[in-house]
Amino acid sequence: MLRNLNQKIRRSLAKGRLSACGREGFTLVEIMMVMVILTVGVLPVAVIQHRARQEVSESDRYTQAIELAQLHLERMKGMGFGGAVGGQGQAGQISWVSTVTNVSFGLDRITVTATWRNDNADQTLTVSDLVSLR
Repeated sequence: MLRNLNQKIRRSLAKGRLSACGREGFTLVEIMMVMVILTVGVLPVAVIQHRARQEVSESDRYTQAIELAQLHLERMKGMGFGGAVGGQGQAGQISWVSTVTNVSFGLDRITVTATWRNDNADQTLTVSDLVSLR
């Protein structure tokens, strides 16, 4: 079998060209069908990837807001009872407001609210804790 193939190749080389055993290449219709199949398969993956990036970005902003709110809450708690005062500020895209309210004698509530913009909507996160006289 190999001997016959080898002889055919030698004869074709002697004539100056190789004889085609079959047609080489693809037709335009075959290429178009492959393109359609790839598009149908790849397009949903691209949409999912885009949505995943949005979710990661949203999660990142939420995590930053939690860290910022907890930082200011702990800072104000560290001032002790009677020394904590409200305030406000902004860190990056996240703004925060802290308030101190007297709940009862010897008990204050410290509340920190973080606000940020996400997909054309304001998002808020509130953390609070109590500080006592003793």
